[in-house]
Amino acid sequence: LAEARLVPVSAKTGEGLQELILELERILGRAGKRQSYGRPRLPVDRSFTISGFGTVVTGTLMDGEFRVGDEVEILPARRKARIRGLQTHRKDVRIAVPGSRVAVNLSGVRTADIRRGDVLAAPESYQATNMLDSRLRLLSDAEQGLEHNREVKIFLGAAQRTGRVRLLGVDRLRPGEQGWIQIVLNEPLVAHRGDRFILRRPSPPAT
Repeated sequence: LAEARLVPVSAKTGEGLQELILELERILGRAGKRQSYGRPRLPVDRSFTISGFGTVVTGTLMDGEFRVGDEVEILPARRKARIRGLQTHRKDVRIAVPGSRVAVNLSGVRTADIRRGDVLAAPESYQATNMLDSRLRLLSDAEQGLEHNREVKIFLGAAQRTGRVRLLGVDRLRPGEQGWIQIVLNEPLVAHRGDRFILRRPSPPAT
């Protein structure tokens, strides 16, 4: 953000709001479309029921496209459902594209069967896992290093899990260092090559 333009805005008077909108439109106009690899995946951040429509989930579509009528799979439980309707920014759409915020109306599944951190995907396209191989960069201003077999919380997509870190090739990572690790999870989650994540130490709490 070093070269980002500063746009003064007053929430009280509305001064600067139009300039802010124009600046956002200018930035978005330069942004390219998100790359699609044809494997739709939506980490669920909310699940609720709407009277007359049934189960609705929301999230950001990470890859691929969803279409009204598509069969989908809810991971890690592998429950099957079908898309009854799609909305992006409160507008009905027939096709949801990568990078968009999406509300998905599902049939064949109850709201109680879906929780935050689950993933909506095309059937048989992803598998949940209890182990991740990752490259970790420890923040240079971290108060402590990271030891082998340390308990951690991992945040990936909309999911939060606990697990233990196995350091590969070293016994300890010091602040500012990088290294290869394995994260052994207490519960499975869905991840894909290139995903970014955040680790937190539970006690004393630190990112």
